[in-house]
Amino acid sequence: MECQKCKSERILDINGKTSDCFCMNYKGKDYDGYVLDEVGIGGGDYIEFKYCLDCGQIQGTFPIKEEVVMKEIKDSYVDEDEEEGN
Repeated sequence: MECQKCKSERILDINGKTSDCFCMNYKGKDYDGYVLDEVGIGGGDYIEFKYCLDCGQIQGTFPIKEEVVMKEIKDSYVDEDEEEGN
């Protein structure tokens, strides 16, 4: 495999099982839970992505639209205040 940006063949393949202990922050919104499926780094219990050791480009389909990320956060996040009925 070669990098989609710089054509280097120095691609590192990352895989990890999170057991739903995944955390991220996007535009001031914190998220804890399963790995979000549509943000290009895996999904469910698994972080899976490839990146170039020369230029740092994560391999995949980009850009990811703002609406996709926000929908993933909203659909996966349960606000504790809303859950308690406050």
